[in-house]
Amino acid sequence: MKYYKSISHLSNYFLGIFYLLFLNSCLQKEDNFSNIKIDTGKVALGDSLQLKADSLNALNQLDNAFTAYLKSNTYYINQHKEESITYNNLRIATIYLTIGDPNSAQEIISKELPSISTKENSFKVYIYNTLAICYAELKDYALAIEYFNLSLELASSSEEKIILLNNIASNYIHLNQGEKAIAILQGLISSNTIEDNIIEKARILNNLGKALFKQNNTQGLNELEESLTIRLNNVNQDDIFRSYITLAEYYVLNKNYTSAYDYALKSYDISKNFKNKNDKLLALEYLAKSNQKQSSEYLKSYIELSKEISTENQKAKNQFAKIRYDFQLHEQENTKLKLDLQHSELVSARNKNALYIALIILITGGFVISFIYRKIRQRHRLDKIQQAYLTETNIAKKIHDELANDVFNTLTYTQNFNLEATEAKNHLVSDLESIYKKARNISLQHSSIATDGTFASHLTNLFNEYSTANCKIILSGLDKFDFTLLDKNQKITIYRVIQELLVNMKKHSMATIVVFKFTDDKKSFNIFYSDNGVGIIQENIKSKNGLLNVENRIKNIGGTFTFDSTNQLGVKYNIQLPKKNYV
Repeated sequence: MKYYKSISHLSNYFLGIFYLLFLNSCLQKEDNFSNIKIDTGKVALGDSLQLKADSLNALNQLDNAFTAYLKSNTYYINQHKEESITYNNLRIATIYLTIGDPNSAQEIISKELPSISTKENSFKVYIYNTLAICYAELKDYALAIEYFNLSLELASSSEEKIILLNNIASNYIHLNQGEKAIAILQGLISSNTIEDNIIEKARILNNLGKALFKQNNTQGLNELEESLTIRLNNVNQDDIFRSYITLAEYYVLNKNYTSAYDYALKSYDISKNFKNKNDKLLALEYLAKSNQKQSSEYLKSYIELSKEISTENQKAKNQFAKIRYDFQLHEQENTKLKLDLQHSELVSARNKNALYIALIILITGGFVISFIYRKIRQRHRLDKIQQAYLTETNIAKKIHDELANDVFNTLTYTQNFNLEATEAKNHLVSDLESIYKKARNISLQHSSIATDGTFASHLTNLFNEYSTANCKIILSGLDKFDFTLLDKNQKITIYRVIQELLVNMKKHSMATIVVFKFTDDKKSFNIFYSDNGVGIIQENIKSKNGLLNVENRIKNIGGTFTFDSTNQLGVKYNIQLPKKNYV
């Protein structure tokens, strides 16, 4: 425990000097951020909380000081006040060390290491020094020496260097490397600068005496006694306690239990006035070692006090852990609220922009749709005119090709033959009947189609028109086919397609048997056609205008039109129409 108090003294010493250096560096660097936008209100609040935290820390109100340092940091963030944040973190780490939680202290200080190259030397010295204390408290003395050496390289005053070297030597003593400790401490004692600092001289002599008797138990007493004399003259109870404990350790090692008990008892009496119960625990340890008669009593007190200290330390760690957790949770909630607010504002702005864009699109779309609609109407009008023209042309062609010649031949026949004769009269009647049927077929092909409940009857009549003695049309499933499930457009298309197939059959196939089969399933309606005619050459099938018309008509209502290309005799077609979602 001697080492702990020695280290604590070092930390407090540096804290005093560093605070002045810290204020000076802030004043010197104030102009560096003159061109950067800083919220002076937040900085002022951070400074105020920092000063409040320092005052609370000086009054040993560690929990309140701890909270104030944390709050101060929140105002410094994003305000280019890295030095102020580092200062607060170092003070927080010192509080952790005070309550016996070096792990949390090391965690806080380690966060400063990544940016340490950008900091002023005063910060670097403080950071390395505090980190060294953390590792010393964790009994990692080798690593503690490394960081004390880093701090020593940057120390500016001889007094700082003396303190650091003394603590390095103390760590070597803990590592049982007495030679290195003695070399450092004797070098310090022989220097002229040590005479100006009596308190540090007493510390060095005490550590030197300890290093000597650790090497040889007969040495070191003179140095220990000289250190005690200096300390008694300065009336520093903490330093006097260190000398008493070291002398008790020396006499226990040399088995002079009377002198050891005397110094242990003196250290115990002084420790009663200390808030740090670890000092009292150390005194009880040497009382037990130096007094065999009362050893069990002192050991019992030692165990009880050790449990009490452990409980208090754990409570303190838990208390500060909760303060830090609650603070971080509060900050997270505040951050979330700010993010939610920013998100809401962003969503609102996006919604407004989306509304404006939607209005622009709506207006533009209205103009575009109106333009397209007019174009479609105009095209539809032209298509209707074109369709009417094509229909008229088709009718005229059919009249010319199918009727004009027959009418002319009939007129010629009436002029050249005696119509009183029975044979001539019958021939004339037959010609006139043929002309009538052709005229009627032309009319039916371009007349309107009934799509109501009589559609099946009209379809049957169409089949009857093309069923002759030379060509028999066989129907399957027509009477069971539910045409009510088809819409008007589908019915018209089916009628025209069947009509087109019958016309093609009569003109080109020379078939004697034609079969139409009507079926349906869950998804579609099916119409199958086959005949025993001459068939269609595969390469020329697409060139037939009639079949192209059939295929286009079926596609327009979302159906498919396929033919059997492997059939060697006649033709086979399959028409499939979807029951739903047709085009």
